[in-house]
Amino acid sequence: MKCNIKVLSPVHIGSGEKYTASEYVKSKAKTKKGTILNIIKRIDVSNYFLSLDGDRKDDFLRDLSNPNFNLKDFDKKIPNSYMKYRAINKSKKDIGPSQEITEAIKTLNELYIPGSSIKGAIKSAVLYHELDDEMILNISRDVIRNNGRVDNRNYTRWINDIFTSRKAPTPAQGDIMKFLQVSDSSSIKSPTIYDVATVMASFRRGHNEFYSRNKRSREPTLSYLECITRGNSLSFEINNNYDYEVFKRLGLDGKKYLIDFDNIKKSMFIFSKSLINHELEFAEDYNIDYLYKFYSKLEKQNSIEEPLLKIGAGSGFLSTTVGLKIKKYDENLFDKIRDGTRGKTYDYSFPKSRKITQVGGMPLGWVRLSFEEV
Repeated sequence: MKCNIKVLSPVHIGSGEKYTASEYVKSKAKTKKGTILNIIKRIDVSNYFLSLDGDRKDDFLRDLSNPNFNLKDFDKKIPNSYMKYRAINKSKKDIGPSQEITEAIKTLNELYIPGSSIKGAIKSAVLYHELDDEMILNISRDVIRNNGRVDNRNYTRWINDIFTSRKAPTPAQGDIMKFLQVSDSSSIKSPTIYDVATVMASFRRGHNEFYSRNKRSREPTLSYLECITRGNSLSFEINNNYDYEVFKRLGLDGKKYLIDFDNIKKSMFIFSKSLINHELEFAEDYNIDYLYKFYSKLEKQNSIEEPLLKIGAGSGFLSTTVGLKIKKYDENLFDKIRDGTRGKTYDYSFPKSRKITQVGGMPLGWVRLSFEEV
């Protein structure tokens, strides 16, 4: 099956690397419609350095030790031949020379969504759909300690009971998800940089606060992220590799429905519907209008044939674990888990914060999927 991805809000999946103004220069670019864009040109600093003569190399190394070093101040006319890629800069607040930009994962300097990220999000949705009262009871009895912490060994055993067969020699060999093959997505050329803040729940209606390290200035603490921006379209391939003889030998025949495409689509639809409803309640409780409007529109785009999915940074506790289903079935158990997870007590909804882009007020990571046979 081919799966098409429509990006509904910025998606960030990090490469593990960060960079500052010592590796890029700010510039402007004009679109075909004549719109002027703020861009940054990411420079191949190693090759650029090798092109310098001896004295300039010494100057470069000396200036580089300054945390506020700006590559454009050092050389205003770096040839485009040293440019690795361009990024559209949509950050509301100017990016200072020493402020780090978190790089998105790329292949050949183009952004993509790894198959492992897609598959992990699908597995969370399937798990959510599969959970019932008895399984929640088992979690309460076998997985959650008295202090609310998760017993990782018992949690792994519990997950294995759902996705693996005891008939197989090892859990890895008998994992039904192993037979779900998900490719990396296609790629796009240019990332978009957003400054992302953390909006905090507040009981003072209309006075929601952004997380700030500086309590005096109350300036929000920002993260600058390279993202696949809203409106982009990508695609990937997905295959469930069903083989009757192999499944029967491994004792997986009774679990093959878990990776059936109809079950996967329904699971994503149901999981996203519950998550959106939770976010709507959160936005309404704390009077966050822009979030309520976003999720009200998002709710209308979710369907079984074209389900929504949340991927990458900003997914958080509820969209990557079974927390939302536990909350639905057993609020006391949910309270116990959240107390153990957060390490301190507060009266707000859990989790009490959301990652939001400064431009557009968008949460991260929402995509819509559509399937077609190939």
